[in-house]
Amino acid sequence: MHSESLARQLARHACAPHTPTKEVSEWMRLLLLDYLAITIGGIERDSAVAVRSSVSLSPERTEDKPALVHGTGMYASAQEAALLNGATSHGLELDDTFEEASLHPAVVIFPAVLAVADEGGHLANEVLHAATVGYDVMCEAGVLIGAAESYGRGFHPTGVAGVIGAAAAVATLLRLTEDQTTHAVALAANLAAGSLEFLSDGSWTKRLNAGHASASGIRAARLAQSGFTAPEHAIEGRDGFLNQYGKGLVAGRSLNLEYGKSALATSIKFYPCCRYMHGNIDLLREIRREHPGLGLEDIDVIETAVLKAGATLISDPPERKLIVNTPVDAQFNMPFGAAVALATGEATVAQFEDAPRVANDLGEWLGKVVCYTSDRLEAAFPASWQAEVRVKLKDGTVIERFEDAFRGSPSDRATRDQLVDKAAGLVGSDAARALDSSIAELDGSAPLAGQLARAAMVEPVRAN
Repeated sequence: MHSESLARQLARHACAPHTPTKEVSEWMRLLLLDYLAITIGGIERDSAVAVRSSVSLSPERTEDKPALVHGTGMYASAQEAALLNGATSHGLELDDTFEEASLHPAVVIFPAVLAVADEGGHLANEVLHAATVGYDVMCEAGVLIGAAESYGRGFHPTGVAGVIGAAAAVATLLRLTEDQTTHAVALAANLAAGSLEFLSDGSWTKRLNAGHASASGIRAARLAQSGFTAPEHAIEGRDGFLNQYGKGLVAGRSLNLEYGKSALATSIKFYPCCRYMHGNIDLLREIRREHPGLGLEDIDVIETAVLKAGATLISDPPERKLIVNTPVDAQFNMPFGAAVALATGEATVAQFEDAPRVANDLGEWLGKVVCYTSDRLEAAFPASWQAEVRVKLKDGTVIERFEDAFRGSPSDRATRDQLVDKAAGLVGSDAARALDSSIAELDGSAPLAGQLARAAMVEPVRAN
């Protein structure tokens, strides 16, 4: 076993005096904009309403309820606000994605640091710095596990790696020592949780995994701050995190911590569904635009390549994907995504929210979708997520398309205007512009909470 534990290496990174580049600073603000838009845009979903109903809220900020529940004007304790905001923000499946580890940093890291900042009055620059550290640690922990290994054991990478990132972020915000932060990270490894069983019936536990990781990260940091101890080798030890949720410390994998690197490598979603589906949706929408008269009667089969690591999420078992009883069933369903993209040229929040009806209307389209694996895509994965589709027509014509990076990936990074447009579809144009302005104009040397309070209480709209 390595003499210096992985938990300590992560803690040292969290405690180091990093200076963000202009690129990192500007991108973190855009990631914050995206996070707030998807959170506020998701507060009316049934799962968000249910999770809010499970805790005690206050219409005013109080000593024991200092943290804002975004988009509601209500307040909760820091841990409960992190739980609520995390579960809500993960509900629309529009949250950012670190593709190499197949996880979603924003919906874990921002709920934790914003809740603690509300409670402690931390400065905007301190909060953004802590969030950057959280992205670094969460994403590197996910790379160590490996998406294929985690999924293969039935675990949700966002849930299990997220708590480690949240703990590191909160420890950074609270200025814990290296020893305390090591314990916080190790305690987080002990609190990690999150399964994939939601795939069996379209229930809501995936959304809970994000909120649970965020709230548990706060708990881990506070326990460490109070002197509670955890095993030094909680991550790589015989009975530790990597052996529980993956296949141990896999040869060739090690921590590659560089401040802001993970945030800059994080992709933005433009479709409300699993990121593994996005490239094929891009390509099929493109085919629809180029062949607007293409009808069901013209098509023999719609072939979509699926990365093996994501197959258990979006294509297997094939017979299960023909059953769409809930929005969650559609969010993790390549045949559904392919059908709406090629049949309608769209893939909107409204279509996924009304998935049972849409699936019924497009049932024959779903039945024409066949998912397959591609050697070309597997060779590029996980460093690069690529896509390929083939639409075979009854007259023998084959329409093929390939994409070397999904839209919104680091090589095709989302612009500020694109993110404001995305936010407008969730909270309305005026609110999106106000949200954008408030984040762009943040005074880094002033408390963050007061600057974001009004922007984070805007009313959502029903997206189309």
